[in-house]
Amino acid sequence: MRLKSLKLAGFKSFVDPIQIDFPGIMCGIVGPNGCGKSNIIDAIKWVKGELSPKSLRSESLQDVIFNGSDTRKPVSHCSVELFFDNSENFLGGEYLEFDEVSVKREMGRDGQSNYFINNASARRRDVQDLFLGTGLGGNSYAIIEQGIISSLVGAKPEELRSYVEEAAGISKYKERKRETESRIRRTSENISRLKDLEDEVKRSIRRLNAEANLTSKYKKLRDKEKEYQKFILSDDMGELLKLMNESEKENKSIDKDLEKMDGDRLALVAKRDVTKTQLMESLKELEEEQRGFFESGAKISLIEEKEKTVSIRIEELSKEEQKNLANLEDLSKELDSAKSDLSQINEDIMQDILNDSKKVIKKMESDISDKDSVLIEKSLKEFWKKGYQYGIGESGEAVETINALREQFASRNEQIIIDIDSMKKDLVKEKGELSGLIEIRKTQELKVIELRSNQDKANEEMRTIEAEITKLETEKERIVQQRNEKEVNKRTIEIDIKEKQEKLDLYEEVKDLEGERDLIVQDLEKLQKRIMNLGPINFAAPETLEAEKERKETLSGQIEELETSLNKLDEAIRKIDMESNKSFHNCLNSVNKYLEEMFPKLFGGGFCKLDLLDKSEDSGLILMARLPGKKNTKLSQLSGGEKALTALALVFSLFSINPAPFCLLDEVDAPLDDDNTGRFINLVNEMSEKVQFIFVTHNKISMEKSSHLLGVTMRDLGVSKVVSVDVEQAMELAQS
Repeated sequence: MRLKSLKLAGFKSFVDPIQIDFPGIMCGIVGPNGCGKSNIIDAIKWVKGELSPKSLRSESLQDVIFNGSDTRKPVSHCSVELFFDNSENFLGGEYLEFDEVSVKREMGRDGQSNYFINNASARRRDVQDLFLGTGLGGNSYAIIEQGIISSLVGAKPEELRSYVEEAAGISKYKERKRETESRIRRTSENISRLKDLEDEVKRSIRRLNAEANLTSKYKKLRDKEKEYQKFILSDDMGELLKLMNESEKENKSIDKDLEKMDGDRLALVAKRDVTKTQLMESLKELEEEQRGFFESGAKISLIEEKEKTVSIRIEELSKEEQKNLANLEDLSKELDSAKSDLSQINEDIMQDILNDSKKVIKKMESDISDKDSVLIEKSLKEFWKKGYQYGIGESGEAVETINALREQFASRNEQIIIDIDSMKKDLVKEKGELSGLIEIRKTQELKVIELRSNQDKANEEMRTIEAEITKLETEKERIVQQRNEKEVNKRTIEIDIKEKQEKLDLYEEVKDLEGERDLIVQDLEKLQKRIMNLGPINFAAPETLEAEKERKETLSGQIEELETSLNKLDEAIRKIDMESNKSFHNCLNSVNKYLEEMFPKLFGGGFCKLDLLDKSEDSGLILMARLPGKKNTKLSQLSGGEKALTALALVFSLFSINPAPFCLLDEVDAPLDDDNTGRFINLVNEMSEKVQFIFVTHNKISMEKSSHLLGVTMRDLGVSKVVSVDVEQAMELAQS
């Protein structure tokens, strides 16, 4: 297995995406100081899951993202991807069938990293597990920097042991051991918790036993209480059923009364309607009779008024007739007097006579009609005209004049007699009619009185019927209200019966008791006091007790299983320790064997050995060295070059035991002189048959031994570029 290539983007000075290939087994990385050579080493460490900014020569993890330069802007994230040749199936397990395995890490400015293996999302733990036991694990000796060279020589015994364990592949065992120990701790803790729970469950079982016994006693008392309650409920049910029957009877009786009242009311309503019809007909007849009665009265009044007027007229005509007769008698007397005294009357006498005549005429004017008065006045005027004309005239003319007046008065009287006779005849006729009308009116009046009396009786009967109907309706309302109240009571009884029946259904399996209710009630009260004195009851105690017992059995089984598992884990730890110790000691012997070979190659002689600090199983290691021509010397007293060679001898010995896929050397030849550099690079060249070496160097001797050179430049300030050169091809071109 070897490293094929490396892809970088945005990582430190490698801002642009770039792929660096490692085609040879000895690749030298060269370039001026500060151009970014060591950033390649940091990138490989970072993609393996390094979290320490200090190990990456940074203050924070976000510092590995390109932060910009004078000519370039910062980027938001970085990524590094390693490609491994796995054609020899160095990586087993699920990656056994892959000829190439890639490991990738990405990170943004938020510091959140994402890992990928063969482009599938993975965890940091998965990446670390992938490299366990390959020399690229946590205590990797595959990446050697200048600081590690000096620290390796001066490392603590525990650190030296960790390097040997990594070479022995014990890191896998130790990881398994850590996981197993963690499982043991968790198992022990679980056992402890389960035992605590088991103790708690035992206490709970004891408590629940007491509560379950109390619950059992409570249930027995309750069962007895149910028997009493069932008896009381049954007794109450009997009483309610009696009340129900009585209520139904009362309701039926009320219903019958209501039906009878409805019948009576309907009969009264029918009678009222008939009476109302008769009353309307009687009222119509009364109106007709009253109209005839009033018409007869009007006719009688008219006839009586006319009779009265005719009587008055007859009386007036009779008076006129008498006056006319008196006037005729006066005229006769005057005629006789006139005849006897006519010759002796002189003009004055004639004037007197004239005046007297005028008086007479004037007197008569009030007693004759207007027509007669006009005729008389006309005759007198003619008479007096002639009298003045001829004097008094002859006595014959005066007599004639008086006679004429007498005839007029006689004629008027005859006419008056005729008129009076006519009026009397009419009056007799109308009196006959008046008698008939009076008889008719009397008959009508009696009929009206009779009809009015019948109307009053009918109205009184109507009022009586209406009063009876109102009384019936009022009584019905009262009975209906009473019926409703009883229906409510009945409904209440039905509800009580239903509720008690439902309760009785719950006591279906409870046996029936016999006895007197009062005694049963007393016994129930005593029983309930006993139940109250029991105190709080945990009704779930029996079920909970069974559950707790099952839980205890489960806990006991789990404890037994965990203890069995713990014994197995302890056995696994012992096996891991045995295998680890065996592998460690075998590896330690092998390392010392290779140290015996490599140390003299680097120093031209001498001796170097790793030895246990004490006899304990986890004893640390100390590195002892003796340089050629010198006694045993403390490592702290060695020069920088001697320390570097001693550390390299140890590293190469570890590589010989368990070669890592590749070895990164970061300017480890810097403190060496040319002779030591020659011996160092020759040893590297010799080991390159098994291990791929990638080293950063400024040493020309190391460059010459490289099969492939990677030149790192920084044309733009802060931005690294890589130029690849095949040394063998370059030398062939140079020689040609």
